Amino acid sequence: MPGFRGREGLAARYADHPDGNHRRLAVRDPAATPALIEGLSHDPAVWTRQAAAGDPRLPLHRLREALHIPELASSAGANPALPENEMAAALNRTGEQNRP
Repeated sequence: MPGFRGREGLAARYADHPDGNHRRLAVRDPAATPALIEGLSHDPAVWTRQAAAGDPRLPLHRLREALHIPELASSAGANPALPENEMAAALNRTGEQNRP
């Protein structure tokens, strides 16, 4: 793809971009810091917040918060950094909410 430079540098180029679609790309940068990922988890654009919630660099305290935010819960629940016992607890809460 002409002009494609890979994932490196996406955070520097797009983290502060006015368009949320571009800010979401910053999450894909392997050099993005946990602090940047956390900041993007509070982004005005839901798709940027969701991308950040699913990133394993998201600090654990924010990951735990994201589990309780409806638009982030699915992404946070699938985050590989979520400890297994907390993932099981989140699944149990979901099951309890869906019971008749």
